[in-house]
Amino acid sequence: MPAPERLLVSGYTESPAGAGPGVRQYSLGSDGTVGKCTAEGSGLRNPSFLAAGGGAIFATEEHASGAVVALDPESLGVLGRVPTGGDDPCHVLHRDGEVWVANYSSGDACVTTASAIVGGVDAAALISHPGSGPVADRQGESHAHQVTATPWGTVLVSDLGSDRVDEYVMLDGGPFRVDSAELPPGTGPRHVALKGDFLLVAGELDGCLHVLRRSALATDETTQGSGQFWKWLFKTPLASSVQALEAAEQFYPSHLELSADESKAYAAVRGPNTLVVLDVSGLAGAAPTVPTLLAEVPSGGNWPRHFALTAEKLYVANQLSDTVSVFALDADGLPGAEPVQNVDFGSPACVLLG
Repeated sequence: MPAPERLLVSGYTESPAGAGPGVRQYSLGSDGTVGKCTAEGSGLRNPSFLAAGGGAIFATEEHASGAVVALDPESLGVLGRVPTGGDDPCHVLHRDGEVWVANYSSGDACVTTASAIVGGVDAAALISHPGSGPVADRQGESHAHQVTATPWGTVLVSDLGSDRVDEYVMLDGGPFRVDSAELPPGTGPRHVALKGDFLLVAGELDGCLHVLRRSALATDETTQGSGQFWKWLFKTPLASSVQALEAAEQFYPSHLELSADESKAYAAVRGPNTLVVLDVSGLAGAAPTVPTLLAEVPSGGNWPRHFALTAEKLYVANQLSDTVSVFALDADGLPGAEPVQNVDFGSPACVLLG
């Protein structure tokens, strides 16, 4: 895979979340360090997440009655904008011409097309599976936090409010829920990663990495759904120990991502402001083993909300310190104790390599 040549950063433009420039594009040097700003989007409100595909960059505008925007991939000029049908869209996915968006505050997701967004056509289909959880101030209702494509053609919607990851498929032109992965009460699933038939889930509310497995479900002519089900296996703290997690005043995992060879899982944790690397090579075969901690280092700033990976670098959006921190990865894929570069950016929420 060729090395990325640019880095896009987006974030909040309005208080109370912050007041940054919105979206910028930077060149990347041959060594992966961030160079000059080559483009800046304008007229965007709180573009909290980005996704590329279909000849455009798609950005969520995270506010009440939010929107999803298509941007020119070179100039970052607005190509089109449509409402998402919900409140505070915080994650976006492009898949084969479809654009899926998670609406956090309204707890639903929407599905539209890239062409509809570019054309300004409001053709979004809303999907929801309402629920709640035991954490009173965070789980009074559903909160969709991420939309993730699977290799088998479905889309996963992480619901922090209901301790579920719902699975949808497009049937007859519309989304249909075929399954749900149930997490222990109080998990607060935020972001996920897939490793074969294993689903890794970052629990924002319990501070743990949860592992589930996709298994065949016996079916008969009366069974509805995908013929699959998700079985919860185990969890492990995204910290050096359970005691460290419990002692933290704040402990909120954010993004989760696998290495290219899927042997390691990287996670960012707000509160202690750490980057955690786990060995997940034991997630295989009939007797998978619990992931083990390989490294834990400071994130280089305050409130690491998101990050992006290459084979040699890790780029961290530290929202509350207004910086993107760049870490070098060693031959084992582990980050150094300190960043090799810090880039000023107001309220960064997402980083995207291209």
